[in-house]
Amino acid sequence: MNPRQLALIPTCVALNVVLGRIVAELALPVFLDTVGTVTATALAGPWAGIITGLTSQGLVALTSGQMMWLAFAPIQVLIALVATAAAHRRGFANAPMTVFWGALCGVIGGLTSSVISYFVFRGATTTGITALGALFRYLGFGLPAAVTISSIGSDVLDKSLTFGFTGLVLRALPLRLASRFPVALRATGRE
Repeated sequence: MNPRQLALIPTCVALNVVLGRIVAELALPVFLDTVGTVTATALAGPWAGIITGLTSQGLVALTSGQMMWLAFAPIQVLIALVATAAAHRRGFANAPMTVFWGALCGVIGGLTSSVISYFVFRGATTTGITALGALFRYLGFGLPAAVTISSIGSDVLDKSLTFGFTGLVLRALPLRLASRFPVALRATGRE
């Protein structure tokens, strides 16, 4: 990674932390705490995304005093890997393709996070997701099914929004600026 790409990481970490905190305060059934991870990956490649994601997760755990958030660190790596696959396949070139990749990431991430949520936290994580799980429990679903459905449902919505936002930003970059990030040129089909 060059210095420009390294300078991108703190900005994307801040994006993850701030958006994640706003969503948590509003108790929404999404996270939006990986916008920076996906953006860093789509601009500078997988290592930038992984570093951004893991740093964000660690920072949130430390500043909140809730080390439990470290259990979800593998999800940040998974998201960076899916964003890498999307970028290599021009997955940010248009809105439908970007939302498809976001939804795919949501299914993969939701399945993985549901396992963590169930086995580590017995289904209780963030307010919005826990409320969805409680709704499914009320509707007669068992705890594993309720956790899985709420995790996948919220993750598909969350990652579709996350990838969609990143796609908008990447497509809006002037070619001169985008050319400084070769991964972004390929991701948007402008190479």
